[in-house]
Amino acid sequence: MAAAGRRNDASDALVDRHTVFELGSITKVFTALLVFRLRQRGLLDVDAPIGRYVDDLPVAWQPIALSMLLSHTSGIPNYLNEGNFLELMPTDPAPRELLALVAQTPPDFAPGTRHAYSNTNYILLGLAIEQVTGADYWQFLQDEILGPLGMRNAGPRRASDRRLIAQGHLYQDGRWLDPPITAPGSAWAAGGLLASIDDMARFAVALDQGTLLPDALLHDMWRDAPLADGGSAGWGAGWELADGGQVVGHGGGTAGFTGYLRHVPALRRTVVVLINRAGDIGPQGIAERLDSGSRSCRRGNDGPAK
Repeated sequence: MAAAGRRNDASDALVDRHTVFELGSITKVFTALLVFRLRQRGLLDVDAPIGRYVDDLPVAWQPIALSMLLSHTSGIPNYLNEGNFLELMPTDPAPRELLALVAQTPPDFAPGTRHAYSNTNYILLGLAIEQVTGADYWQFLQDEILGPLGMRNAGPRRASDRRLIAQGHLYQDGRWLDPPITAPGSAWAAGGLLASIDDMARFAVALDQGTLLPDALLHDMWRDAPLADGGSAGWGAGWELADGGQVVGHGGGTAGFTGYLRHVPALRRTVVVLINRAGDIGPQGIAERLDSGSRSCRRGNDGPAK
């Protein structure tokens, strides 16, 4: 575990293992894990339509299976886009208000025929979680994962937040901007979580040790979603797949932060990169190079990689 750089521009305080970063869409991994934990208890059926769990949805959305929401093969339009991103991030709308942004928009494609990333999918999953548990999404996440793993700095932005949160930086149109912070409602179950690298190390250990889910269910999450034409999406349930499914991961980005979570299931190895800047850097590439460096060190110390 390593940290480098300053926490903000106003002081010489350094980033350390407890400095908090916006995770952006890495939040989706946590939401998908909650869905699968509820599946394990028989409270959510990932093959069931979202209309079974969430009322008053557009007619076209109601029959779409939770599995399609998890793998972004639903065709439901993304409420968040380049045009409204900076404007929406500092606001704190309710989940239903986010759905209303695209409720009248026609589907992008027939469910199960294509893959297209949509934050709206995970707002719907968050509502399904709340419906079957009777709990607030953030509280349920705290009770199920963050608290038990000792992720003490993880959680959404809060009023009078006392955590040591890094200052975000946004590079746009050839200059650095002071970006808006991400309010908890603007991305909610799709991207509203913050955490430190210490928190993510605890999460990585739990993931590698099978603490979060039994191996069979984890591998079910990492199964490539099929498409109607016989192809596949390149995504499992909340995870992007690479190298034929040998590597899984998820990136995240807000107006001032970027990050990447990379996991190699067969080796039980996880790399997490969190950066307090956006617009000029690729955390996925950094995670891949760190992972490659780890393999090189292991070959040098222990002989050929196995």
